[in-house]
Amino acid sequence: MRQKAARLGVTLAVAGTLAAGVLTAAPANAAAAGWFPYQGFRTLTTCVQAGTAKLIMENYKEYDCRWDSPFYMLWLRK
Repeated sequence: MRQKAARLGVTLAVAGTLAAGVLTAAPANAAAAGWFPYQGFRTLTTCVQAGTAKLIMENYKEYDCRWDSPFYMLWLRK
């Protein structure tokens, strides 16, 4: 029984370390490229409309609508 508990503890520790590494790696790459998340939208159409408005009315170079369950996240780049 102790071996099972020890294996479970090691498995959880490794899983936690991997999850933390994945969570910190993705935003760092996006931030290095100048992208940042702005707002989530229920439909792709509203996300694209908001992104287009940001390009026209503000000083952004690009936008991207990415599926981030349960919504589309609008990413902007200056």
